[in-house]
Amino acid sequence: MKVNHRQRLRWIVPLVLFMMTIIDAALPAIFPRAFLGSGQVIISHLTLYFIVLFAFYFRDSNILLWSVIAGLFHDSYNTTFLGLYATLYFLISYIVLKTRQFFPKSPLVFYMLFIVLVTLLDFVVFIFYTEILDYASLSVLHFLVNRLGPTLIFTTVMCILLYLPSRNLLRWLGYESYIIF
Repeated sequence: MKVNHRQRLRWIVPLVLFMMTIIDAALPAIFPRAFLGSGQVIISHLTLYFIVLFAFYFRDSNILLWSVIAGLFHDSYNTTFLGLYATLYFLISYIVLKTRQFFPKSPLVFYMLFIVLVTLLDFVVFIFYTEILDYASLSVLHFLVNRLGPTLIFTTVMCILLYLPSRNLLRWLGYESYIIF
């Protein structure tokens, strides 16, 4: 029996998001400390990468539902506050779905959009934990230098390394118009 791209999307999207959430939790622990300065932290956003990738390139992936489920799984697996990432992943996928028609489907545009969304996500999480919950007492400068900066550098490298696997995954799932420079 031949499996079409719609059937592949039904099972590959949740599988990829589940695996990326597990890797997101483990990656900072195995990342070499020699690359980080004193007090710097890298936040991996592989789950967000694939949520944005699926929302940017596919219409029929049910990404809104899967983003909420992936966010709830991320919250239960990685954080102490249930629902924060579920809400933010949903909002980000909704924003991508509503704005993707204004952008060309190119890897460079996807990368720039992803960097903006990572910055937005991390900043909202920072504001939530410092201002609303009064959980952490970081200054904005400390956040920018020790968390957001290393995260954006790591995200850039991650996007470069994930370009070919992402392109191949999109082709396997049925998206043919992925532009290669």
